Amino acid sequence: MKERLFLNSQEEALTRIIEQVSGIKRVALRSKIRERRVAIPRSILGYMLRDDVGCSSMRAAQLVGRHHASVLKYVKDHNANVKYYPEYREMYTKVQEEFVGGFRGKNVALIQKQLTSLQKQLDRIVEGENIKIINNKNKKK
Repeated sequence: MKERLFLNSQEEALTRIIEQVSGIKRVALRSKIRERRVAIPRSILGYMLRDDVGCSSMRAAQLVGRHHASVLKYVKDHNANVKYYPEYREMYTKVQEEFVGGFRGKNVALIQKQLTSLQKQLDRIVEGENIKIINNKNKKK
């Protein structure tokens, strides 16, 4: 049995998207199954963990249940797979759209909301400082 893994939010989100799009559970993705129905989503997951999420090849390999050299092979073969294999291309496109549009899109919206809130707080602080400066000038006169 493989050790229990703890995934960060991006790793978890990407793994869930792969599960939803492919219909293959993470246990099967990490298994030794070499069937195409499992190998394609595993390859996409390994590639995207390395390229889009920024995991090291060692970490990505740990998450897909393979050696880090396999992840490097996924990265090397990705462009050819997208170009020549329609099944790979279709799945990769669906996963990419969901990951970028869904997960990252929600994070961008949250960050924008937080920035707006911070800007309002800064404006209040600056306004308060300006009032203090004006009051100090009036006291000196």
